[in-house]
Amino acid sequence: MWSTLVSFVAAFCLLWANVFFDRFGIKNTESRLICVSEFIQYLSFGFNTQISDSLWVRFLQELDAYNESGIATPHLCPDRTSSWHFHIINAAMNMDHKFYEISVMAPLLISITIGDTEGASVLFDKAVTNFPNDWKVLYRASYQAQIEEKNKSKAADLLYRAGKNGAPNWVMSLAGGLFNDTGNREMAEQIYKELLTEEKNVDVAN
Repeated sequence: MWSTLVSFVAAFCLLWANVFFDRFGIKNTESRLICVSEFIQYLSFGFNTQISDSLWVRFLQELDAYNESGIATPHLCPDRTSSWHFHIINAAMNMDHKFYEISVMAPLLISITIGDTEGASVLFDKAVTNFPNDWKVLYRASYQAQIEEKNKSKAADLLYRAGKNGAPNWVMSLAGGLFNDTGNREMAEQIYKELLTEEKNVDVAN
């Protein structure tokens, strides 16, 4: 009986509070995103994979994009230079190094959709470390290196590694062009020789 009475009083109080806040406009306050600290990995108590999954799901819930040239104000962390999205994915990647979907998708989303290019570069580097032989990760990281970091040498190396790990042949051609642009003619010529040799081998096989 007492439990029923307490439940009834609690429900009444919640209903009254909702009506009161709605009437005076108190509920229309701006919600804040709390930036996750990387130290969360030391408080996981062995549930790294589960927490990483939860952070990934939470990240996806906040992708109703602010398509601006930089990080939108609601997504800025207290340091005013990094995004909430970067910190939550950085923590998730630290706790589960082999979470493939995060490594292949999240850095690019943070770079293009959220506008946190510096944070995305950090995440791309981690993704390449976690999946050094995955051509999709390498290819996307090369985009970040060339377009956002303006580092053609890094981009060329990533494209070459992508080509060596299953990417389409035109990726190797792009790598050769970038090596040539950076003045590394020796590497560019090596790539074109490899492409010619591969083309001849295909012709012989046919």
